[in-house]
Amino acid sequence: MPLHRLLLLAFALLTAVLVGAPARAQQIVVMVNGDPITTYDVSQRQRMHELIERKSISAKDALETLIDERIKIQQAIRLKLDVDQADVDRLYAQVAERSGRTPEQLSAGFKQSGLDDRTFKQKLLADYVWGQYVRARSGTVNIRDADVIAALQKRGETQMIATEYTLMPIVFVVPRTSGNYGARLAEANALRGRFNDCDSGAEMAKSLKEVVVRPKVTRLSSEMPGPLKQILDKTEIGKLTPPEVAQSGVETFAMCGKREVRGESSQKREIKDELSSSQFTAESKKFMAELRKQSLIDYRR
Repeated sequence: MPLHRLLLLAFALLTAVLVGAPARAQQIVVMVNGDPITTYDVSQRQRMHELIERKSISAKDALETLIDERIKIQQAIRLKLDVDQADVDRLYAQVAERSGRTPEQLSAGFKQSGLDDRTFKQKLLADYVWGQYVRARSGTVNIRDADVIAALQKRGETQMIATEYTLMPIVFVVPRTSGNYGARLAEANALRGRFNDCDSGAEMAKSLKEVVVRPKVTRLSSEMPGPLKQILDKTEIGKLTPPEVAQSGVETFAMCGKREVRGESSQKREIKDELSSSQFTAESKKFMAELRKQSLIDYRR
């Protein structure tokens, strides 16, 4: 994306809050490479923390967080990292969806609680571009099996056993122009009620209109998130999982086999995610410390 577009996006988000803030709250408390942070910015960040984290944060901590935020966006501008208003809108919409609301409803809720939604969007922008920056500088995260095993042993897990599932995906195709997922979900649930065996069930599914039966695949419980593992553990051999809406339509899986596999752990994925997160956090702190040393941070009070 051209630099001037990123600059305009960052400038718009950084100044929009200032424009709507009360004049009496416009005292500048720090300049970060020429970019002002005001008492209003600090109070908004404190309010946002209270709403999202459900606990208070001091003005000093809020200010230091805002300084880091400014540096993140300034570094993105310098490096011309790829970001657009659509990216911020998409991230904001995802947050709203997870809370069961539309973006408009989320903004209205923020406003009612005394928070300008542009404060939250600015944080989304900073976190988004910073994630790109840290990953670009760190390269591919490499978590060794030895590290995973050591972490598991610290938890007291010495019995390395996981479950291997043999699954047969069945897709009830829904054309994008149709969007008729309700009817297809009903068909999938009807098949689920009659499905008792992978071989005969596959033939039954193939006889249905616009249903695709894919080849069997094997998956380890150590490679999948907890909620999905719980569903598969509850699904008996020869039965179907509850159907769900997927990219190509409505999808369900036939459980065609389960067996224990030694040398794997049901917590392997969780441990890997934790180790990856820790590595990212460590790299992030190191890069931010470097950039802070290079920045002109002028405290005014």
